Amino acid sequence: MLAVTAAAVLPLALAACSSGPERPAPFDRTVRVGFKTAAPGMSVQDPNGIFQGFEPRLVAKVLGDAGVPYSSVPLSAQTWADALLDGNTNHNGADVVVADISDTAEREQTFDLAGPYLKTPLGALTLAAHPVAVQRQEDLTPLRVCTIAKTTARALIDNEVKPKVSVDALFPDDCLKALNDGTADVFVSDYLVLRGMAVNVKVNGQAPYAMAEGRFGKVQTLVAALPPGHTSACQWLRGRLDAYVKSQAWATELRSNFAFGPDVSDDNLRQDFQPLISASDNLCAK
Repeated sequence: MLAVTAAAVLPLALAACSSGPERPAPFDRTVRVGFKTAAPGMSVQDPNGIFQGFEPRLVAKVLGDAGVPYSSVPLSAQTWADALLDGNTNHNGADVVVADISDTAEREQTFDLAGPYLKTPLGALTLAAHPVAVQRQEDLTPLRVCTIAKTTARALIDNEVKPKVSVDALFPDDCLKALNDGTADVFVSDYLVLRGMAVNVKVNGQAPYAMAEGRFGKVQTLVAALPPGHTSACQWLRGRLDAYVKSQAWATELRSNFAFGPDVSDDNLRQDFQPLISASDNLCAK
């Protein structure tokens, strides 16, 4: 079982803010929430073990404001699915994962998915000192492209783009290293994930990475994942996420964590990154 970081256990005193006295399991106890550890802007674990970023703040509002105590579990793109599926009770290391998980047909068949809480196209990250022009996905073909295993970006590169060189990585730091040592020209991933790196990573006070201008690929919708068979919990979480996405806090946190300036209005942010949650898009036990 994965070690649980005692980074975000909220007191039961918050129950006064609860949306109702009855909550389905596992939200009737301390919930183990999985986050990625190295996605600046989206989610990072600081040296004190505390998770910071858009997704931890989302969980603080969605669970914390409902009086649900939770603990934080460090995960990665390679480990989050096993954290939900291992164990005799259909989950082991985590009860819920909020970690830049895109809704896909395969995941809809494997997990209960609550949300979505963000939408984002794909983008390309380059070295600030050696920017590469990428306006559309076809511009990636002559390039050396780094992607992370088990991601929608990897599927796009393998199945559609077929670049000059495909650099396969397990973790974001591997792609940043490939940019730094010149073995990759661009790092392709979700646009917001890459923007978080571009605006939040600093070396000697300078930003070493920059976003290419283009946004491309199918727009991804990001969801919270639960083990299968947790439909009532998924529906409860879906309702909480819907309310949060429509709140001012959602836009404020997006602006803060991804450094959108005053030239980008809240309406612009909602048009570009707010998903619509409708009854027909219910992914709980789909």
